[in-house]
Amino acid sequence: MHASLTRIPPGFRYEDFPMRLMTTLVLSLLFSGLLLPTVSAALPPEVKKELTELNRELRPVTGMIRKKQVDEAKAIIQKVEDRIKELDIADDERDRSLTALKSALQRAKGAIPVSFEQEVAPIVKDKCLRCHGENQPRANLRLDTYANMGRGGRSGPLLLPRNPQRSLIIARLTADAPQRMPQGGAKLSDDEIGIIGRWIAGGAAFDGEDVTAPIGDSMVKKKPPVKVVMADGTETVSFKEDVAPWMVNICLRCHSGANPRSGYNITTFEQLLTDGDTGSTIVPGEPNNSYIVDLVLRQDPIKMPAGNQVQIKRSQAQALEKWIQEGAHFDGVDAKAPLRSLVPTAEELANAALAAMSEKEFSERRIEQAETTWKRVAPRENAKSVTSDNLLVYGNLPESRLEELSAWGEEQVASLKSRYRLPDGAKPWRGRLIVFAVQDRFDYEEFNTMLLNRRTPRGVSGHSVVSPNFDNAYVAMFDVGNTDSADALNARQLLNSLLAQSYLTRDGGAVPDWLRHGFGLLECGDVAASQYLKLAPQKAGASLATIGSPATIFDDGTFAPEEVGPVGFLLTRYLINTGGIGKLQQFVGELRKNQNAGRAVQATYGQNAAAIGQAFLRTGGR
Repeated sequence: MHASLTRIPPGFRYEDFPMRLMTTLVLSLLFSGLLLPTVSAALPPEVKKELTELNRELRPVTGMIRKKQVDEAKAIIQKVEDRIKELDIADDERDRSLTALKSALQRAKGAIPVSFEQEVAPIVKDKCLRCHGENQPRANLRLDTYANMGRGGRSGPLLLPRNPQRSLIIARLTADAPQRMPQGGAKLSDDEIGIIGRWIAGGAAFDGEDVTAPIGDSMVKKKPPVKVVMADGTETVSFKEDVAPWMVNICLRCHSGANPRSGYNITTFEQLLTDGDTGSTIVPGEPNNSYIVDLVLRQDPIKMPAGNQVQIKRSQAQALEKWIQEGAHFDGVDAKAPLRSLVPTAEELANAALAAMSEKEFSERRIEQAETTWKRVAPRENAKSVTSDNLLVYGNLPESRLEELSAWGEEQVASLKSRYRLPDGAKPWRGRLIVFAVQDRFDYEEFNTMLLNRRTPRGVSGHSVVSPNFDNAYVAMFDVGNTDSADALNARQLLNSLLAQSYLTRDGGAVPDWLRHGFGLLECGDVAASQYLKLAPQKAGASLATIGSPATIFDDGTFAPEEVGPVGFLLTRYLINTGGIGKLQQFVGELRKNQNAGRAVQATYGQNAAAIGQAFLRTGGR
């Protein structure tokens, strides 16, 4: 057979030889280890004899491999290879004895099963994952796990076990540019291609622990299990209170993620106790043997945190040392949870402080907020205030007008509480709701410009803001006067509408603008007598006529600020007429759990948003 592969018939021309057949021939020789030069040279008889003996030693290797005696077979192969190197035969002295031994050696090595994890995975990780990793893999081919390799990609299966010549991966690795892979990179070496080919020829077996784990994962040296000792109350240093806060804010930036600095990851408490590349970072009970203490406390200059503008205070480093000395105990709940979960954010701290305030403290806070906000918006205007049970009316109107607005406001709050009950003992707004009332439209527009960084649409004369935990709770309004008109609400109607909006959003939860404005207009007073609301269908008509999909009616941001009031009034009224006040309250509750309006509609009314939206449009909002 060997002779027939190397004998070239007379008149043979390489250009007449099919390229596919030539490629198959070369691959077969490469994977079988038979593609070797045949040269002849004279060797001393004693060397020839030793080469023959070495060849004889290789003969049992194939049988040993079949019997799963792979380590023993490898030892024989290694012995032969080492002896060949020791003989150091010059190139011009080689003869058939050496050629035969080399061929036998290659066949023996080719019979050794190729380890996917130890031999194939490193090649794939180094050469292929740049284009075929987890994120946006080219041709839908992911090679980051053995399981994903088996799925193939857009061009079909990646390989055919025991058939490297017909495997797509080999065709791509040996193709001419630009079809050759890795695309844009250097061609794999013959040895690397040979390893992959022999692995496929041997059945493409997996020798790791988990086919869904990152390739090569089982060959990564596993760190010893971490022993977490819970705090028992005898400690003088708390990890949660004294160590975790500065560690999260200073150290986590470099020591987290897929490639933490020095191989040391502190994302969780368990990971904090593992070793980095430099060895024992934390040794419970032994600060002198804990490398982290050396880095943050004892080296001169201090090495950690590297390149960080914020430095660890000496008191913090000493607390770390004491904590380790006391056994590095954990006083959290879950050692596998992110360390960041142990350390409240600035927002969480602020919310906790608000929650701890008494009603008196909140009331004092409202007064300070009113004064500070007014100075930002109208620093040249003097303001007066009127305080009632639920409201702090504040503005540059005459005091008698502020008192009138306060009285109207308290009547509206009582009306809302009687129909939309609060939990027992609960007030509508902690510390009162501020009502900013101004006599000039310019002053009202400054509230939008200075506080919300937005323009004031024409026809809009008031808005409400209630944030979670009642950090902010106010309405701002331009005193439009008491005259009822077709173009705008009067002052009392506007105030009632804004208070109703604030009542609806009293917990700071987000609801669509159309619902907030619609509910406010429905609760603005005598709806039937309002000239402005009588014309709501006409005002909303142009907006509703442009609706493409009925389902989008319920989405926030569908309507412009000038349109959202009339449309919201009609849509909210339609929902109440369809299912009653109870269903509307249920709808608001669903929005609290899931801000997707379409899902909230489906959960409340048992129909999808498109169906209800279409029914609403058919009525014209009447």
